[in-house]
Amino acid sequence: MLSWKRPLIPSSLLRRIPMHILWNGYLDISNSSLKSHIESEIQSLNQKIKHLANNGFFDKALHLYQHLRVSDTKPDRFTFTYVLKSCVGISTMAGGTSIHSHIIKCGFEHNLFVMNSVVEMYSRFGFLASARQVFNEMPQRSLVSWNLMISGYGTNGYPEAALELCSSMKHHGMALDKVGLKIVLPICGHVKAFKLGKSIHAHVVLLGLSRDTAISTAVLDMYAKCGELDIAEQIFDEILNKDVVSWNAMITGYSQIGKPKLVLELFNGMLSEGCKPSIPTMLLSLQACTHLSFLHMGKTVHGFIIRLGFSSDVSIKGLLIDMYSKCGELGSACCVFSEISEGNVSSWSCMINGLGMHGYGKEALMAFFGMLKRGIVPDDICFLLLLASCSHCCLITEGRKMFYYMVTQFGVRLNMEHYASMVDLIGRAGCIEEALGFIHEMPMEPDCSVVGAFLGACRIHGHLEMGKVFEECLVGSGWTIAGFYKLLLSIYAGKDRWDEVMKIRSVMEEKKVKGISGCSLIELNR
Repeated sequence: MLSWKRPLIPSSLLRRIPMHILWNGYLDISNSSLKSHIESEIQSLNQKIKHLANNGFFDKALHLYQHLRVSDTKPDRFTFTYVLKSCVGISTMAGGTSIHSHIIKCGFEHNLFVMNSVVEMYSRFGFLASARQVFNEMPQRSLVSWNLMISGYGTNGYPEAALELCSSMKHHGMALDKVGLKIVLPICGHVKAFKLGKSIHAHVVLLGLSRDTAISTAVLDMYAKCGELDIAEQIFDEILNKDVVSWNAMITGYSQIGKPKLVLELFNGMLSEGCKPSIPTMLLSLQACTHLSFLHMGKTVHGFIIRLGFSSDVSIKGLLIDMYSKCGELGSACCVFSEISEGNVSSWSCMINGLGMHGYGKEALMAFFGMLKRGIVPDDICFLLLLASCSHCCLITEGRKMFYYMVTQFGVRLNMEHYASMVDLIGRAGCIEEALGFIHEMPMEPDCSVVGAFLGACRIHGHLEMGKVFEECLVGSGWTIAGFYKLLLSIYAGKDRWDEVMKIRSVMEEKKVKGISGCSLIELNR
């Protein structure tokens, strides 16, 4: 008797065989063995897709997923997670929506694990309405679901919506976990939601997370951004194992409230405790040195930058140029600039500003055109610094041309600072009437910077009549900025108009304007 033997079928063909053939008597494959084989195949594919997605081969992961779809093999929940991640990786929103449709067709629209991935995908692309719709339609939500949606609002510039959702989370019986705390606390700091941040801090204490360095750092950063530096300092002192993030959070807090000396004290304390600084530490320390004109300390920070291997960072290079320029060492600034291989608009702007403030206006213009030759497009700040350089060096013709090019050739959107720079440029050159005409032609009402520039020009050139015109504007405006009144006092005192001086002083007393004494700061050689 002849016995019929089952043929060997490659796995690649097995998936293409219609199911009714598999069930007939010709192929001796049981239901359990077929199911086991399919599960094994899917698991193998998932491992390959996961490996490709996790290693950045997003195109290949999606290509493999397309093969899976053509083979009519039904993917599982892990498949969708990795292919959605791949869509985000190569920024294909159309691919993401297509996979979302496939998820629904495969019956995974109620799977918590898969729908969390869909919410994350839409949030990463900035499609928050779609992400929120998926979130609202989920039959059940986990802490991950809430964290993803809150993070989506926060990272896409909707902090208020994120905090509102955080409050709604409580009504659904959900509480923030460690991941959620790290998401919500920075948002509270960003919008200065001090009361909510304080209540979240209480929640941290109740959870027993006060000794967690990352959580404590997030809490102190929130207080620092809310301007509560005393509380931030207390939390900082209580952190046992301070890392570079903790130190940077406290340093940033001092920097934001204008305490450069405390920034440098913390920087020294950080070094003494053996904590290695990061690039943000160096940037903040250099800014503090620049603000205080501490050249010696600036050179020390520069030495640490070299030793730590941060010299190639373009942002650090730009701040070094700025620091050396403002501390009077233009030669050192030029040396740092010459070491930059490519550079960006920021580093070029710093060099232009440095040249201009030291009286090298023409060299600043040459640097500007050199930047254009290298294909670097100037921005509004670059033009602002260029106009300031022209103003310092009395290059009125060149300044007018730069202002014209800025609008016509580069389409820079003008702001009040640009108009103030032009008023300063024209006024310093002695063209007071032209400066007044320029102000009248402005498409917006002049603010304090424009008025200050004009009054400064009147003081330099002793133009009493024009100063009188703006005195009426100043007194009637309700402005209480002491510097403006000091400029008026200088103008009238220079012309021996003491009656007008006494009149302005009485106005200052009436408006309770208190002048701040001027001071100069120099660093002695050590």
